[in-house]
Amino acid sequence: MKPIKLSMTAFGPYQTKEVIDFTKLHEHGIFVVSGATGAGKTTIFDAITFALYDSGSGEDREKSLFLRSDFADETIDTEVELEFEVRGRLYRIWRKFGHNGSSAKREFFEITGGVEVPAVEKFQVKLIQAKIEELIGLTQSQFNQIVMLPQGEFQKLLTSESKHKEEIFRKIFKTERFTKMVELLREKKKSAEKLYDQSIMHQDNTIHEILSRLPNRESQLFSAVNQDVINLYQVKQALLLEQQYYEEHCRTLKTKYEKSKLQLQQLNETYSEQKLLNERIEKYLLRKTKLAELLQQEQTMENEKHRLELAKKATHIEPIEREHEKVKLQLEKAEVALQRAKKDFEQVQLQLQNALKYYEEQKQHEPLLDEYPKTISQLEQLLPIYQSIDDQRKSVLKIEENQNNAKQLFEKLQKEDIALKEQQQEQRTIINGLEEKVASYQETFEAQAMLTKKIELAKETLKFQSSVAALTKTLAEKQQIANDAQDKFKKLEQQIRSNQAAFLATSLKHGEACPVCGSTEHPAIHSSEAMDVDDNELTVLRRESDNALQNFYQVSSKLELEQAALNEKQLILQQLEIAPSSLDEYEQKLSILTNQLSIQKQQQAQLVMEKKKLEQLLENKEVLQGRIEKGQQYVSEIDQQYAQEKGKLEQSEKSLLPQFSTVQQVTEALTSLQQKYHHLKNTIQKALEALQNIQLEEKSCEVNYHHALNNLTEKQQENEIAQASFEYVLIQEGFHLEAYKQALLPLHVQQQIQETLDNYKQSFHTLTVQIAEEQQMLEGKELVDLKAFEQQITLLTEQVEAQYSEMKLVQSYTLQCGETLEKLEKSARQIEEYKEKLMQVEHVYDLIRGQNEAKISFERFAQIGYLEKVTHAANERLRVLSNGQYFLKSTGRKEGNAQSGLSIDVYDSNTGQTRDVKTLSGGEKFNASLSLALGMADVIQSVQGSVHIDTMFIDEGFGTLDEEALRRAIDILIDLQQTGRLIGVISHVAELKAAMPAILQVQKLKEGYSKTEIIIK
Repeated sequence: MKPIKLSMTAFGPYQTKEVIDFTKLHEHGIFVVSGATGAGKTTIFDAITFALYDSGSGEDREKSLFLRSDFADETIDTEVELEFEVRGRLYRIWRKFGHNGSSAKREFFEITGGVEVPAVEKFQVKLIQAKIEELIGLTQSQFNQIVMLPQGEFQKLLTSESKHKEEIFRKIFKTERFTKMVELLREKKKSAEKLYDQSIMHQDNTIHEILSRLPNRESQLFSAVNQDVINLYQVKQALLLEQQYYEEHCRTLKTKYEKSKLQLQQLNETYSEQKLLNERIEKYLLRKTKLAELLQQEQTMENEKHRLELAKKATHIEPIEREHEKVKLQLEKAEVALQRAKKDFEQVQLQLQNALKYYEEQKQHEPLLDEYPKTISQLEQLLPIYQSIDDQRKSVLKIEENQNNAKQLFEKLQKEDIALKEQQQEQRTIINGLEEKVASYQETFEAQAMLTKKIELAKETLKFQSSVAALTKTLAEKQQIANDAQDKFKKLEQQIRSNQAAFLATSLKHGEACPVCGSTEHPAIHSSEAMDVDDNELTVLRRESDNALQNFYQVSSKLELEQAALNEKQLILQQLEIAPSSLDEYEQKLSILTNQLSIQKQQQAQLVMEKKKLEQLLENKEVLQGRIEKGQQYVSEIDQQYAQEKGKLEQSEKSLLPQFSTVQQVTEALTSLQQKYHHLKNTIQKALEALQNIQLEEKSCEVNYHHALNNLTEKQQENEIAQASFEYVLIQEGFHLEAYKQALLPLHVQQQIQETLDNYKQSFHTLTVQIAEEQQMLEGKELVDLKAFEQQITLLTEQVEAQYSEMKLVQSYTLQCGETLEKLEKSARQIEEYKEKLMQVEHVYDLIRGQNEAKISFERFAQIGYLEKVTHAANERLRVLSNGQYFLKSTGRKEGNAQSGLSIDVYDSNTGQTRDVKTLSGGEKFNASLSLALGMADVIQSVQGSVHIDTMFIDEGFGTLDEEALRRAIDILIDLQQTGRLIGVISHVAELKAAMPAILQVQKLKEGYSKTEIIIK
């Protein structure tokens, strides 16, 4: 990613829109950002990061709320726009974060041939964030670590503990997937433990269920189950014996059951035969009784038979009777119809006379039908004339109303003009007062900034004094420990030499050469006794002595650094005439100045608002003045219009007729006359139609009357014929009318009587035949009492059922033994399977999470590999920056009880020793941090092939370098720039500014806000 153009509006110390065009650097790919403290140099980097990632460049500057300018007008939104290039393609991104309740907005375009095309489907935060990371190939954490190196975070990777480096590497190299592996394995371990515990619990439940599923008896099984410690092998052997016991018992019970079942079957057969004989005897006796009852009903059946014969004869006469009744009813209806037709004919003759009379009366008004249309035509011709005059009247009234409204509005505008003049005067008075109050804002601001700097210097000095005192005390303690350790080591070493001398002395003889000096004379043979010395103890003391000395040197080096920093701070305090003892007084003054500055800032904001109000009042005054002029012109025009229209109306009203003065009167007269005409015409027409309808109805009624008279004559003749036929049939069948009525029976009653006779005859015949047959078969047979049989069957059935239940119960016990054995075998196999799986998962889980001999997690192991690559790449630069003195090393140095492996030590080629990077001086730390950052960039590019780092911004540290180290650092940066990268450096160092070909100058104006300028040398 290479920035092309950056625009900042109301952002940080930049009040309005500030544009930085990086293309003005031309071929100069390296530049220095220069300016006073607080001018806004780091803000430029914040703006680039905010445009790309919607956040600031450092931990303290991530929230966009703190990036809004205090100098900006409330109406101006905070915006950042960045044009940048990625792999030859040009993009533009714009962001605005809301204030005062407004919502944030964003845009992201790709520029191709001067045309902007949306780079994402929708301008949503997540979509833009994903697209930026895809294009640049870096998350914000990676970007801040290897491209944008902000203040306060530059040396974190170098000096932080392993656990902090782990977080940094996790974000940069995305090793969190290994942490997710640990979480996944933890869940698998919990799942395996749960399955293992459940399988053991299931086995225990299966064993304890034996007590509830099998009857308790004295056996090996219940002895094994009731023990405190249950032996699974004993339980399984005892279950086999228990199963064999119940199988034998089941065979015995089955034999008894089969024998009893056979006895019950034989007894049931005998009982069934005797019961069948008893039933046949009982049926025979019952049939004899029924036959006697039928003989007693013989006479009744004869009577019913005679009654049925009479009913059948009467049934043949009944249709003729019904026909006679039908004709008689039709005769009565014909008589009623004749009377009704006669009455209707008389009524319609009377209505015809009335209709003829009414029609003659209405016909007398026919002459008016010719007069009405002439008058109507005359009124219709007058109507448009009166309508036009009425419209003129309405127009004059409307103009008069507008005239009155215009005059009222004009008077209102004049009153508003007077009120605006008074408001403008009051607003100017308020503004003058506020301008006097905020005149000293810049002086207060500079005084507060200077006092803040003094307080910070005083606090830092006191902090260094406390640190130097503590380190001095610690140094004395470390020196005493080192001296004690050396004394112990030297004494033990002296003892060893003494032991060696004693050993040699025992082998010396006069005249023999000494193995040390070669002398044959031994005037002073060592006579002291040798003491036992452990070689391991000497090694331990030597290590303790070395460690104590190293600790002493580390504290001594740190004390020197702290003392040098303290001397530097004290020198600055002397130059600025600052007394640390007056810190409380400074802080009180600062509090007063801060409150005063806050009040003046509020007054400044109020002043801006009041000026806006005055501007608005002036604008309103101009608008109102224009409205007054237009109002005056409008009043004049409408007065002239009213006079003209009023004259035209008066001229038109002279042509009106005396009987009509308004169009409404003409309309009413016309409407009334039209209604009368239509009413008369409709009345005559309806009278004629009514007469014609009555005439038609009179003819219809006359026809109906003659038809009813003829129909009555026909029905009288038919009735006489039907009556004669009915009387003749009665005589033929031998009935008189009363006997015929008594003999009539409904058809269903006749059917019931016939069925009764048929059933009687059939039953009598059937019983006679059955009694004759049964009498021969049952001769000599008698009824037998069956209760004794039933009692024997009941007792034997209960015995069989009891034997069957007992047999089935024993069979279930046998099955329970077999099923329990199978469950125990299955549980044992599952326990072994789950146990083996649990051990495998636990082993992998402990290995991955760092519970191993090396005490290193898998994620940390992967990060160590990345760290070794980074330190290797960093040493290529550090070798140049330190003139070959220092090299970074990735070590497994222990850091307390926590996981280690990401420690960074520095090897000093001058001393040949390795030490902690924290012991480096400020300038040396800067060189190491810069090398590490450059090495990180190289590794990122090699690991992620899609990432190409074209830009790097550095925001601290060059002030800690001496002249030679600064020169080497500049050479390194120039070498980087020559590879095509854009390098930006924030620095106050004069030598650095002099060596750079271009400067981005940030100037803080006296009003408090800042401006930028690119200077090419």
